[in-house]
Amino acid sequence: MWCAAWRSLRGRAAATLLVAAVAVCASLVVPGVVEEERLCPDETTVSADSCTVFAVTQWDSVLVGNNEDYPYAESFYWVDSGEGTDRDVLYFGLEDLRPRGGINQQGLCFDATGLPDALLNRHWDRPSLEIHFPILAMQYCDTVEEVIELSQQYDWGRHMYYQVLFADATGDAVVISPGHDGELAFKRKREGNSYLVATNFNLSNRAHGAYPCERYERSVVMLERTKTGTELTPELCRDVLHSVSQREATSFTLYSNVIDPSNGLVYLYYMRQYDEVAILNVADELAKGDAVHGIRDLFSEQTVLRGESRIPLGEDEGIPRGVTVIVVLVGAVCLVGVFCIEMCCRCVVGNECPVACQLCFDQRRLRRWAPSLRLRFSRSH
Repeated sequence: MWCAAWRSLRGRAAATLLVAAVAVCASLVVPGVVEEERLCPDETTVSADSCTVFAVTQWDSVLVGNNEDYPYAESFYWVDSGEGTDRDVLYFGLEDLRPRGGINQQGLCFDATGLPDALLNRHWDRPSLEIHFPILAMQYCDTVEEVIELSQQYDWGRHMYYQVLFADATGDAVVISPGHDGELAFKRKREGNSYLVATNFNLSNRAHGAYPCERYERSVVMLERTKTGTELTPELCRDVLHSVSQREATSFTLYSNVIDPSNGLVYLYYMRQYDEVAILNVADELAKGDAVHGIRDLFSEQTVLRGESRIPLGEDEGIPRGVTVIVVLVGAVCLVGVFCIEMCCRCVVGNECPVACQLCFDQRRLRRWAPSLRLRFSRSH
């Protein structure tokens, strides 16, 4: 009996069935692990996954664009009156209310993109940062030059896993990132009609991070047109952000904003729905005082529903762990059934089955019920 069963299991169909079952079970089990937030270990961290940030100038026009790419979360904007300082700040961020970007009343704005962890040299003779540096800069600086000067007065700690772009109303811009020598590096935007783009590789050290980057290259190609006669407008920046927006479950563009620091305006777009824009007047928002508002509340119900309905489910949300266990068990039972059928078929054994004669099947009936298995039997006795 066992020899006949073993000969049948050597068949191509049985092997294929076994491999397929193992592959299906593995693919179902792996997504059950929930991915932890990798870039938010503490409350002073500016988090970014695959965000795209840029600053661009054309003559007297200055615009700063950003895509906030992250797993699904509610997005908000709020005012920080900056106790002890003369600068109120309008911030943008997610449910944790940690600023991802913002603009202060003097027109200084910032946004950040994520990088792999990098080590910095410690400067024990300088005071440690009590709060995250972009927040400190927004409270005490008006220009990019002041930001650079302030950054060199503090010890940033041992680790840095992001880069941050600052831009001001004059058109000046800089990206601060970890340098290859362990010191802060400063990538400045060129004067005149120019731009500065940051994605998820270090602008000062391209070997650090995800380079080459398609989002970076696409943004550069579109912004380069402003040097050859294309007018710089919020709509052009919107088109750039649209072209590099993300639609994956682990990196979805939750909101996009185009900031006009010269005129104190912010153009907001929700969930990749670029056909509707909400315009915030920075002075008016700051005058309302400390308050938190949902970005979705600025848009029509149709835009909100359309945007949120297109968010892909995360792998861990699409297949619950309980369902995974059930499928694995069912697959195991089916495999055991195949073994039993092979070992107990009367046409294989040649006599009555001493174990479970109820499981014995006529060869023709089995092939009619499951022709796709094409089990190979030894010749009938």
